[in-house]
Amino acid sequence: MKREVVQEFLNQPGVAGIALMDGRSRPYFFGVDQTLNFQQKEALAQGIQQVVQTTPPGFEYFEFQFSGHRAYIYKFDHGMILLVLATGELVLATYAPLIHQLRAELKHDLTNAIATFRLLAGNLSLSNQNYWQPTGPTGPSAPLPAAPWHSPPSSPVQPQAVPAPPPVSSESIARDPVSSSSVSEDAAGPEALPPDAPAPTLKELLTAVNQISQFTTHYLGPTVVANYWRSSRPAMEWLGNFEIDRAARITYTGDVPALSQTLSDEQQQGVQDWTRAFIQRCSRVMRDFSTLLDQGVLDDRQKAFLALSSL
Repeated sequence: MKREVVQEFLNQPGVAGIALMDGRSRPYFFGVDQTLNFQQKEALAQGIQQVVQTTPPGFEYFEFQFSGHRAYIYKFDHGMILLVLATGELVLATYAPLIHQLRAELKHDLTNAIATFRLLAGNLSLSNQNYWQPTGPTGPSAPLPAAPWHSPPSSPVQPQAVPAPPPVSSESIARDPVSSSSVSEDAAGPEALPPDAPAPTLKELLTAVNQISQFTTHYLGPTVVANYWRSSRPAMEWLGNFEIDRAARITYTGDVPALSQTLSDEQQQGVQDWTRAFIQRCSRVMRDFSTLLDQGVLDDRQKAFLALSSL
């Protein structure tokens, strides 16, 4: 790998630094000494390890916030990870071709790439430890990067195409389940609606769950969101009539009744259980997911018939 390629990449405005990690030897940071201190580097390296470990296979691009910076992670073969730290001065039109060139150089010869980064980093590397093994706290108190947005490998890696949701705090990821009053197992069932309120219709149900789903894709990406809906679906025969496509859109595929048909108490309870399970699953990755969901995603009636009124 040519050293000049790395130097040219670092010289572009807005790039604060880069790092290369192979999952076995120590990470090699370069150009971040004025940006991150030693403890921040340690936290970032360990946080990236946890994010990668808890992400479904097949993803090669992540974006998140860390310590006031935009961070990009690019995955390669053999567990190799490239980290780019950027500031608000980054010009995406300039960044895109340069990151493409750098990634091409890394893919061409990963072995020499490690040697090049070792040479550039010199004594700036972290202590020699295996960052793919847990070495510190992994619960909610662990200093981890913010919630990532994932790009599947079938899509072009173009940072400018990434949605720009409100930034999440630098402690928004948690590997362990996080309790939330809004998703309590004791949440009310169909009684959450006022006694005199009409039961929700199938159309209302589809509108509400799709609003939740599409909102969540801005943080976790459509593939992850679709997988979370599928994996959290309760074992209820009627719920099996709902299909989640690759864009995380939810449709009803059973014997199609009129969209104005109201749900039975049993159906409404099933949807509530499913929605709460989905929110709990997302909250394992984004600690403040329930708070984000409360920012105008659902109206009061939708929250009521999904038993999410405490959001």
